[in-house]
Amino acid sequence: MSKIKRVLALLLAMTMVMGMSMATFAAGETATITIDNAQNATLTYAQVIKPDQTTTTGWGFCSTDIAKAYMSAFDMTDPQLVIQAMIDDPTGNTDAISKALSNVAGISTLTFASMAKPQTVTSAGVYAIRATEEGYTYNNMAAYVGFGEVNGIYPALLDAPLTAKKIPATVEKEYDDPDDIVAIGDEITYTVKAYVPYINPNDSDKSFFVYDNLRGATYNLTGATVTMAGNPLTNAIELNIAKTGFSINLEDLIDEANTNAGKEIVVTYKAVVTAVTADNKADAGHEGGSEFGSDTTKIYTGQITLIKYDDGDEENRKELPGAGFEVRKGTDGDVLTFVENAKGDYTYSPAPPEGQGTVTEVFTGDDGTLVVEGLDVGTYYFKETTAPEGYSINATPANATLKVGEGGKATAIIEAETSLSDTKLSSLPSTGGIGTTIFTIGGCLIMLIAAFLFFAIRRKSAK
Repeated sequence: MSKIKRVLALLLAMTMVMGMSMATFAAGETATITIDNAQNATLTYAQVIKPDQTTTTGWGFCSTDIAKAYMSAFDMTDPQLVIQAMIDDPTGNTDAISKALSNVAGISTLTFASMAKPQTVTSAGVYAIRATEEGYTYNNMAAYVGFGEVNGIYPALLDAPLTAKKIPATVEKEYDDPDDIVAIGDEITYTVKAYVPYINPNDSDKSFFVYDNLRGATYNLTGATVTMAGNPLTNAIELNIAKTGFSINLEDLIDEANTNAGKEIVVTYKAVVTAVTADNKADAGHEGGSEFGSDTTKIYTGQITLIKYDDGDEENRKELPGAGFEVRKGTDGDVLTFVENAKGDYTYSPAPPEGQGTVTEVFTGDDGTLVVEGLDVGTYYFKETTAPEGYSINATPANATLKVGEGGKATAIIEAETSLSDTKLSSLPSTGGIGTTIFTIGGCLIMLIAAFLFFAIRRKSAK
C-alpha cells in the first residue's frame, strides 16, 4: 500500500509540474526584441546561443561554426569557458564580444533572417543583429532573451529592448565666407567634419581616410589642424603630387572594439582663390573609396560688363572699341590690377607678389564691350583714361554694383552691367583772313603764263 501511495504521489507531482509548465509556456512562451534608434534601418538576425541543459552553464552555441567564432574572439578553446566568461562579467568583454559578433557575421553557413520591428522569438538565448542604413554605419548588436517572471509565473521569456549605436556616414564642408562670393586672391578658411565610423573588426581593410580636393584655389596648409573630439591629432596632411588634393590617414583610430567610433574629426586649413569659381569636395572612407560620406562646396566671384558707345541716339549709336579704363572698388580705392585673357576680357588678380596682376588699364574689345571678372561684392568705378580715336574722354566715371540676391548666398557667378558714352570730336573752326591760299594760286598762274611766253618767243626766233 505504501508503494502505491508513493507512485500516486509521484504521478500527482508530475501532473502538477506539467500543469505549471503548461501555464508557464502559455504566459511567457514568446518574447519581443525591440531596437530603438534604428527606425529606418534594415535589420536581420540569427540566434547564436540557446538553452542547453546538458552543459555546465545551461547554455550552448547554436552551431560549431558559431562556437569557433566566439572562441577565436575570446582566445579560448572551450566554448563553455567562453559562455561562463560572459556570465561572470555581463557588462565586460566588450572588445571580445564585438569581435565575436563580427566573426559570426562572416559565417557563410549562417542565415540571417529579416527582422521585424519588433521581432517575436520563441526561445531564450542570444541573437546576433545586423543593421544597415544609407548614410550611417552601425555597430554589431546582440539581444539577450532571458528567463524571468511574467504575470507571477516563473520561468517565462523576457523581452529584450536594445538601443542601436549608429554613426552618421557624412562629411560636412564649410568655409568662412557668408555669401559664397569672394575675389580672386582672397584667402578663405575651410573646415571639414567627419565621424570615425564603425568598421567590422574582421574587415581586411580597416583603413580610414579623410580626403579633400580643390579646384580654382591653392592650398595654404600653414597652421592647418586635425582634431578628434576636440583633441589635437598629429596625423599628417599629405598633398598629392599635383597639389590639387590631400589625404589624412586615420587608420590608427580604428581598433577591434571600435573605441573611437562616433567621435568627430575636424580638419581646418586655408586656401587662396585663383579662379572665378572654386570647387571643393571632401569625403571620408576606405582607401580608394568614399563609403563614409562626402560634401561639395562652391565659391563664386562677380563679373561686370561695361559697354562703351558714342553719344548718338539709341537706335543709331555704335559701340566703341579701344576705350581704356582704370577700375577701382569704391571711389577712394586703389586701382585694381588684372590679367588680360583676350581683347576686352580681363580677370582680376592682385598685384605681385600676392598675385599675377600687372594690367592697370583695361580696354574695350572690338565690339565695344569690356568684361572684368573675379571680383567680390561691392561697387566698382570705371574711370576712362583713354578715349577711342576721334572721341573725347567722358570725365564722369561709370559704376556697377555686385550683390547677392535673395537668400543671401550666391548659387552662380553674379553679374552686373554698366555703360558709358563718349562725344565725337568736332571740326575745329577757321579764324582770321583768307591766309596765303590766294597768293599761292596767283603765283602758279604767273609761272604758267611766263612759261608759255618763253616757249612762244623761242619758236618765233627759230623761224
